[in-house]
Amino acid sequence: MAQSPEAHTSRALQLQQAGRAAEALAEFERAYRLAPASQGTAHNYALALLGMDHAAQALAVVDAAPRPTPDLLVLRGAVLNALGREEEAIQPLRAALALRPADADATYDLALTLLKLGREPEAEALLKPARRRFPNEAKIHAALGLATFRRGAYTQSVEAYRTALRLEPAAADFHASLGDVLAAMDRAPEAERAYQRARSLDAAAPDYAVKRGRNLLKLGREPEAAAEFAAALHLDPRHAEAHFQTGKLAAARADWNAATASFERAVQAAPGLKEAWYQLSLSLRRSGDTEGAARAQARFAELP
Repeated sequence: MAQSPEAHTSRALQLQQAGRAAEALAEFERAYRLAPASQGTAHNYALALLGMDHAAQALAVVDAAPRPTPDLLVLRGAVLNALGREEEAIQPLRAALALRPADADATYDLALTLLKLGREPEAEALLKPARRRFPNEAKIHAALGLATFRRGAYTQSVEAYRTALRLEPAAADFHASLGDVLAAMDRAPEAERAYQRARSLDAAAPDYAVKRGRNLLKLGREPEAAAEFAAALHLDPRHAEAHFQTGKLAAARADWNAATASFERAVQAAPGLKEAWYQLSLSLRRSGDTEGAARAQARFAELP
């Protein structure tokens, strides 16, 4: 006997809690097929699709909903962001806030979208009153930390990130972002503590290892920095910045063959990494490959 949309949804939620995302998605789809006009089933199905990296399908489901609710509008913004269509994401997020002004999620998503587009003044204008409206929402404080960091207001940024961390002390990304601000302020010892905390909370994030490694270099702790870059490459063998930093360490000890190999891996992983092309040209020249050096130098000159 056919089950109701509610029964499929209940089963899907149980499967999600058990970590069985693909099976949960199938159950959400069954619920949606039985009740395509329901905003709830549409939202659940589209959210599950987005969670499985099926953003285009998620957008089709959201757009087919007969009347967009604030939740669907926020989800549409998230889907458009996932598709790299940030300019289009602004409208549904603004519409969601117009319908439900006290929505911290929509406020945060809109602020991050504006920041992605380089519209820091708009983001900050949105976040400052939101900080007062949602004083216990760590992500609002963290978003304000990013906005103020972007315009060079480092002291304000540190304050915002520390507020976020008081509210959510186990957020590895907040610790890493605080480390970025402290590093920009040349407060390397404090940045080290922030990066170390981020690494302890999320050891599977290669970016945190690279950030910590760069900061350890400022502290003159090259062996530890090298270990961090190696850890990042273990987690992500194509991490361009980790290869680049490893190459710089090899170049510093005049190991031009090792430096060349690392810089080559860096530009293979990220062909637009301009500084890596420059360093590659230097290491090739010093290892005697003048033709290769000229090609790398030419590529460096081509990049904006």
